[in-house]
Amino acid sequence: MEKVSIIIPTFNRKEMLTRCIDSVLKSSYGNYEIIVSDDASSDGTDVAVKKYLKYNNFRYIRNKSPQLLSKTINNALRHSHGSYIFILDDDNVVDPNCIKTLVSSFVNDKTVGIAGPLALYYSKKDRIAHAGVKRSGFMRRAIYPNLNKKLTTKIKINIDIEDFANAFMFKRDIMHASGAWDLLIPFMGEDGDFEARIIRQGYKTVINPDAITYHDIKYDPNQKYFVRLNDMRMYHMMHSKILHEYRYDNLAGKITFTISIPIYAIYYAYRITFSDKTALGKLSLFANLTAGIIIGIVDSLLMRQKIEWIR
Repeated sequence: MEKVSIIIPTFNRKEMLTRCIDSVLKSSYGNYEIIVSDDASSDGTDVAVKKYLKYNNFRYIRNKSPQLLSKTINNALRHSHGSYIFILDDDNVVDPNCIKTLVSSFVNDKTVGIAGPLALYYSKKDRIAHAGVKRSGFMRRAIYPNLNKKLTTKIKINIDIEDFANAFMFKRDIMHASGAWDLLIPFMGEDGDFEARIIRQGYKTVINPDAITYHDIKYDPNQKYFVRLNDMRMYHMMHSKILHEYRYDNLAGKITFTISIPIYAIYYAYRITFSDKTALGKLSLFANLTAGIIIGIVDSLLMRQKIEWIR
């Protein structure tokens, strides 16, 4: 039985984190390690996890200052020993058979490089929160297949999708050829960039609907697209999207996406204008949106990257 390294990045969510750890400890898979990578939380996370230090397969590491997700994940990867790596956001509760079922995806098909679970809402466990991510043909907009559908919806195992956020597993050895997380994409889109490099090696990215996580995000039956308005997200949302499409899409995709950039800008400008932010807050959001677009294009044209390589 191969070892699985379960990496849980966290920041100021100690209650969710401990709930997540508790669910992992109930796993039916027998050979795993848990690595909590803390991005300098200030809410007492370091105290909350002390009770887990008695487990030989538990490790807690902490950044001295906030460094965002990519660096936090890479720090954990350097401490990991598993043949498989399971990246798990701290706002999840995992089904006891989730890890075992994900591992079976690789055992049953050697061409699988990344496997992800079906995510149900924690607050409404009969509804699908997300089942991987696909992108639309023209704008390359993120689409969440089966969003908000009832669990009775039939989802076939091993249907190729483009990437996962929130929770996914990959083979450790393929990371050696693709590199780990890119520090130029520290937040939002960081997982998708890593996964795109795995796909470039010829591996499949698949969902295994028999592996279940419960994601603690708000259930909204009318929701079609996830948008949160804050400065950090406004910048990185566009910066990461532009880098991803210019790095990995084909020529036709690059062209249609380039045409779509003003459409994205207008849409987010509309959302900002009619948000409940103050005038100063709206101005800050506009500035970060503009900076994300401009710097994303510049970084793409100069082919910049800050991929860390971890053995």
